[in-house]
Amino acid sequence: MQALDEWDVSEAQKKQRITESLKGPASEAVRNLKLSKRDCTALDYLNILQEVFGRTEKAAELMYQYEHTYQKRGEKMTEYMRRLDKILYQVLLKKGTDPTTVDQVRMRQILKGALPLDPVMLQLRTREGNKELNYLELIRVVREEEALLEEKLGRRGEKVYAQPIEYNECSSDEEDPEETYEPEITQKSSNQVYGEIQKTLARVQEAQVKMEQTHTDLCRTILKVVEMQTEILKSLSDIRTAAVAVVSDRGFSNEPQEESVPSSSWGRCFACREFGHFKAQCPERRQGGSLYVPARPRRSSPWRSDPMSREENVCPQSPRMRTRVRVQQTGSTRHVHSTKFRFELMD
Repeated sequence: MQALDEWDVSEAQKKQRITESLKGPASEAVRNLKLSKRDCTALDYLNILQEVFGRTEKAAELMYQYEHTYQKRGEKMTEYMRRLDKILYQVLLKKGTDPTTVDQVRMRQILKGALPLDPVMLQLRTREGNKELNYLELIRVVREEEALLEEKLGRRGEKVYAQPIEYNECSSDEEDPEETYEPEITQKSSNQVYGEIQKTLARVQEAQVKMEQTHTDLCRTILKVVEMQTEILKSLSDIRTAAVAVVSDRGFSNEPQEESVPSSSWGRCFACREFGHFKAQCPERRQGGSLYVPARPRRSSPWRSDPMSREENVCPQSPRMRTRVRVQQTGSTRHVHSTKFRFELMD
């Protein structure tokens, strides 16, 4: 594009010269441009060639690549500048930077991306108070410094760019691959990184404390549940023991139960007059002892002439209401229905 401005010929001759120098796919690209646009200029020819065969990255992407291009280990400064100029030219074609600031951008990236201990870079930093140089001055200074350094080290028998940093005895020049040095971290960026690391560490410690507290609470809850389960099992065992004792002691207690037993004759032995068993199960009867046979109560009639009987029967009853109960024991082993009652009405 700059050559077109400096080319002192007519526009028609420029287009003709460009068309004659193209072949194959490039000629087809220009021909297709002519079909779509009639009033084409020489600059349009160059633009279509750039779009077809140039790089597809955008200006921002190329600028990012330029700012992150660093000098490799053992690479001369002139070679590093050549790599930077190729990318910078693509940035200019994409209009990613102003052409008037190209020298400033180049000088800034050289000082930023060069090796920390490169002698040419150190000389550029100390030369005339770190003054920005244009391309002509910069390339002259760099070549002069490289030539001087090569002459000094050549007398000692050393390589100019053998190893600008600490020498490692375990490695050799052949085994050491070409690597790209990252720029030095500034004090401000290092402080920011350190602050972020501290914040992350604090969050991790806080999360760890919370996790330990949660684990402790969970263990306590589990212990409480186990204690409650033990108490419940113990209560159930006590209840079962009490129930077995009640069942085994029912009807076989040796303590007198005169107060608790009702005055009726249900569950009472008619042989020994004791409660808790019947005549068929009476122990004294089985041993052959003398049994107490209760006398049948005798009731006097209200019509007897005996004066004593009259005094005893102060309130005579009618003949229809008087009854005589005769109890006969059948010897049954049942608790409730072991005694059979037979009632006979007395007329």
